[in-house]
Amino acid sequence: MHSLHDLRAVKDRFGGFTFLDLTGYDLQAAHRHLGEHVRPQVHKILNQRLDRLNPVKCNLLMKQAQSCAELLTDKLADLRWDSVIHGALQEYVDCLTAWGDGAGLKNFGHPALAGHIPLCTLDLALFLQHDSTGCQTGMYRQADGSVILWHTEEDIEYEDGSGFDQLRIAAFNVGGDNNSVTMHAFIYPDLLPGPAFGWRSDGYTQAVDTLHTREAPFQNDGMLANIATWITLRLGPGYERTRVIGGLAPFFDGYALNVVSVQGGKVQAEKFEFAENHNLPNVLGDKPGGFLFQVNIFSQDDPAWAKEVQDLPSADHRLYLKRINRTQKIMQNKDHTIGEVGDMHFFLDMMTTNTGSVWSYANIHVKAYFILRQTAQGGEIWLGHGPTLRGDKYMVIQIPPC
Repeated sequence: MHSLHDLRAVKDRFGGFTFLDLTGYDLQAAHRHLGEHVRPQVHKILNQRLDRLNPVKCNLLMKQAQSCAELLTDKLADLRWDSVIHGALQEYVDCLTAWGDGAGLKNFGHPALAGHIPLCTLDLALFLQHDSTGCQTGMYRQADGSVILWHTEEDIEYEDGSGFDQLRIAAFNVGGDNNSVTMHAFIYPDLLPGPAFGWRSDGYTQAVDTLHTREAPFQNDGMLANIATWITLRLGPGYERTRVIGGLAPFFDGYALNVVSVQGGKVQAEKFEFAENHNLPNVLGDKPGGFLFQVNIFSQDDPAWAKEVQDLPSADHRLYLKRINRTQKIMQNKDHTIGEVGDMHFFLDMMTTNTGSVWSYANIHVKAYFILRQTAQGGEIWLGHGPTLRGDKYMVIQIPPC
């Protein structure tokens, strides 16, 4: 169990959020500006990662990045593809390239990359997009049909927390000429929007949890999972997530994508656990008190493929199961007669618990927490930096009616 002093030190380190308003630019230019903002930290992360990666692993990740770049080129050349995903994928490549230019990847050098020269900006940007962060997410159905989503954003790659220089929330304009839509995203300095929590002004929210998967049995023609999450956040409620995931598979890595959206005047919540060629969907039912909860393991191990794809030491697997069990016990004792606003406080209180040390809700790896209540008429977000502590002064953000 972490001491309050340790948790407070982590919470105070960054001094809150830095908000980047990039809505005045088109999406490609906005990503270039984002790259410029994170440039020093991206170079620091690249150097740290390349210094500590063994040559075999570095070679594998770089080959996967280059293979992914080739596959992106092939898919964009195939005009028989789904036009919506094709257009979003072209936007992704343009935005990732612009982000890499802004981050100064063209002139980056390191001895570990000597065997992979020549490298283009896209190759190195994709190399960075391999994601191994933590996180946990839950979704709960209220009596009035609303949904509460709770999420902790955890980065365990760097034990000293040096993966972050500051905590950023970026805002982008993703609406058409006659349709103003703003997309917000929590930013990992080395990653594009998508693999962390994000929300849109049209009633769409997503939060993502990494899944521990084996090294893909294929070395070519694979995609990185966070490309799918960038596209789902970009497209929002108007396009099926299963079509995005299915259209981009197979994946080198895996995610659990948790989504809340407003469709046909109802609030829907769904989860997709995907890796390689597989996708395990799960829908939160309409029954009040129902909930879904996700950590960094497959939530259902009945499918034979889930057991084959997952790669995690048994000791770590047991710790994740304990994390699940702690939440289930808390939910079993929840008074389902609590009012709608009271439910938000219930989940806020739950996220202050530090039982379980680094596997608890409030642990030293938490960079931000996020609680959403989405109704058919609009939404409210409680947003806080660092681990959740009692008495926190979180931000309250209103989402307008769709």
